[in-house]
Amino acid sequence: MFCKNNMENDHLWRQFKEGSEHAFYLLYDQYADKLYKYGIHFSKDKDFVKDCIHDLFLDLYKYRIKLSETNNVQFYLFRSLRRIIHKERARVIPFVRNERSYTAKEMPVFSHEDYLIATETKAEEYKALNAAMKKLTDRQREGLSLKFEHDHTYFEIAEIMGISVESTRSIIYLALKQLRKSIDVKGSSIQLLIFLSHSSYS
Repeated sequence: MFCKNNMENDHLWRQFKEGSEHAFYLLYDQYADKLYKYGIHFSKDKDFVKDCIHDLFLDLYKYRIKLSETNNVQFYLFRSLRRIIHKERARVIPFVRNERSYTAKEMPVFSHEDYLIATETKAEEYKALNAAMKKLTDRQREGLSLKFEHDHTYFEIAEIMGISVESTRSIIYLALKQLRKSIDVKGSSIQLLIFLSHSSYS
C-alpha cells in the first residue's frame, strides 16, 4: 500500500511540476493536515504554522518548474516546512521586539497635507491592485469575488467551484499572498481594498 501511494504521489508531483493546477490542489488536500500536525511540534501558534504551510505551497507553486524530482514527497514537504518555520521565527522575533519598544510618544501627528498625500496614495493603491488582480488566474479571481464581493463562506465557495474547502482556502490565500507581494498596502487591509475596488476590475 505504501509503495502504491508513493508511486501515485510521485505521479502527482510530476504533473504538478508540469503545470497542472489540479495536481497542485490534490497535493495540498493530501498533505495540509499532515504538515500542520508536524509543524505544531515547532510552534504552538496555530495561525503561524498555517501561514508557514501556505507560504510553503506558494513557493512550490511559484518555483514549480525549478523543483527537483523526489522519491518521497512527504519527506520533501516536511523538510521544506521545517526550514520555513525556522526562517520565519528568526525573522519575526526581532520584529516583535522592535514593536514592543515603540512607545506612544513616538506616534506621529499627521497634518492636512499628510491627509491629502494619503488620499492620493490610496488611489495609487487601487490602481496597483487592479493591475495585480489581472495577473491572477481566473480561478483565483473567482474565489476572491465569491469571498469578498458576495460574502460566501469557504464551504459555499467550495460547493460552487466544485473543489474541497481546503483547496478553496488555498486558492484564496495564494491569491491574497500574490497581491501582497505585488502592491504595498501601507498598513491597510488588502481584503478591504479588494472589496471596495472589486467592481473596477474585470
